[in-house]
Amino acid sequence: PATCATSAGHEPSPSSPAAETRSETWIKMFSKWGMSMQGVYILLSIYYFGVSGGILNMCGYIVPESPVKLSIGSNFTAFCILHNNCPHGKYRAEQVIWKMKTTAVPKEQYSIINETVSSVTFNDTSTLVSPLTCNVLVPGGLIQNIYGIQLELGYPPDKPTNLSCIVIQIEASSFNHICSWEPGRDTLLSTNYSLKHRWPTSTFSDCIPQDSNNSCTMSEVVFFVTLEMWVQARNELGVAESDHIEFDPISRVKPLPPHKLSLNSGEFPRILRISWENRIKLTQNLKYKIQYKILNSNDWNEIPPEDTALLRTSFTLQALEPNTAYQIRLCCGIHLSKYWSEWSEVIGFTAEDRPSKGPVLWRNIKTSDSAGNWTLSLLWKELSPSEANGVILEYKVSISGRPPLSFPTGHYSLNTTQLVLNVENGTYDVSITAVNKAGESPTSLLLIPATNSKAPVKNIVAFPEDGKLWVNWTPPKESVSKYIIEWQEACSNLNCPTEWQQEPGSKRRTFLKGTIKPYKRYIITVYPLYSGGQGEGESTQAYLQQDVPATGPNIRTKKLGKFEAILEWEPLSVEEQNGFIKNYTISYRTGTGDERVVAVDPSKTEYLLSSLLSNTL
Repeated sequence: PATCATSAGHEPSPSSPAAETRSETWIKMFSKWGMSMQGVYILLSIYYFGVSGGILNMCGYIVPESPVKLSIGSNFTAFCILHNNCPHGKYRAEQVIWKMKTTAVPKEQYSIINETVSSVTFNDTSTLVSPLTCNVLVPGGLIQNIYGIQLELGYPPDKPTNLSCIVIQIEASSFNHICSWEPGRDTLLSTNYSLKHRWPTSTFSDCIPQDSNNSCTMSEVVFFVTLEMWVQARNELGVAESDHIEFDPISRVKPLPPHKLSLNSGEFPRILRISWENRIKLTQNLKYKIQYKILNSNDWNEIPPEDTALLRTSFTLQALEPNTAYQIRLCCGIHLSKYWSEWSEVIGFTAEDRPSKGPVLWRNIKTSDSAGNWTLSLLWKELSPSEANGVILEYKVSISGRPPLSFPTGHYSLNTTQLVLNVENGTYDVSITAVNKAGESPTSLLLIPATNSKAPVKNIVAFPEDGKLWVNWTPPKESVSKYIIEWQEACSNLNCPTEWQQEPGSKRRTFLKGTIKPYKRYIITVYPLYSGGQGEGESTQAYLQQDVPATGPNIRTKKLGKFEAILEWEPLSVEEQNGFIKNYTISYRTGTGDERVVAVDPSKTEYLLSSLLSNTL
């Protein structure tokens, strides 16, 4: 069906009280108007149809005019006004058939106002389908279309809520004032939103959202004035307005972050001075957040806010670790504003400091000849980064013999962690320091006695726990300054390397801090070190994890008699055992079919089977 253009006047919502009053007015008018008055209205409002296929030209129209905006769920009444001067004959209101698209509206919803006016009423517009047409039944059973209107269903706008604004600095003197709000439910109709703002003495042009219905951006911002802002939503069904908010735009500024960050440690190993430039010039009331952490760690430290609450261009971080990479980040804000800038970040190193402690020192002694001379290996551990405080350039080692030895003091400078000397059996004093660019570490001392004459530890036990290999011991009665824990894999060639670690004299247990493998047997030795000597080492053996043996022993007959047999076998190598052997099991069957099982102590390598029957397998 053809539709008409929107009339110049604005019609109230059919669901409103004004619409209901209008419908009653139309009914009274249709009952009283003469044909001459209707003719005048027709001349003003008629839309000429030009659709072929039986549509009647200039035979009537519908009030209200198209397009009609309706609130979903409201009631609505339309009127079809028939012309008396229709060129195809005179039609009466009782001939009218109302249709929604192609579906006829039930006649219960019709009303005959007068001879030429028919109305249709919908108590719930949610059932309406566009277009709505007025049709007549003509002779021959044909239905001719008279007029049609387009309907649009929707809602009046909700009150916009949660209006908030932020002023974002774009460049040194350029800002965007962005306000956003929640528009409420979709109206399903064209709805216009406008952001309104004014000073107490001035009102400004509205900000009209572009490509959205919930935010608007203004590029002109004036600070240090009180601004009133609100949002208005308008469509054909109504107008809604948000709550008004008042604020000074300076209190909503999110500034650009400080830039041109630089770090300087100078010669001080525990400080870093960070410098920057501020990019917001309109106020001196700036505050800062400064956070720092060791590079690649997860934990940030923050400077207390009261220390960074004033305008500044630098700050000195203190109590840092020497020779350490730090990641530092900085942001700024205006005192009156709740918004902070984005972070600016910089990475820098503190200067080196002298090592905080000397290397942990130990020895390994092997008798080198029949006279009892020693091959003495002096061993030391590299310092951890937190102890070295820089790059270790060299180690300085000194060794001197005590009388009756005639061993002159030797001084050595090395960049390795071992020194091997051939010396006489005797008592020696060893000292070592580590050197970096900033200086020399405290001295570590080791007394190497001719014999281990002091008391050893007791009750040494090793066991696996929580994925680690632990060792416990009972300390001697005499005060111990420190312990040395040695361990090595038990291997067939007796040449497995030895590892070691130092523990404080207060310890009673520790775990091995190296790479400990499953299914490998470890020999663990604990040495107590005293201020004036050393105790003999006490040892134990243990596995981190055990498994079944990798293979069984190869068994053979050593001696065979009429009623007895001696079996012998080679013990499994320590690499094949995968754990402690509990026993060997010998199974055999007699000629009568009896099966017998014998358990043999793991220390044995042969076994006598006696009281055998002849013909026993």
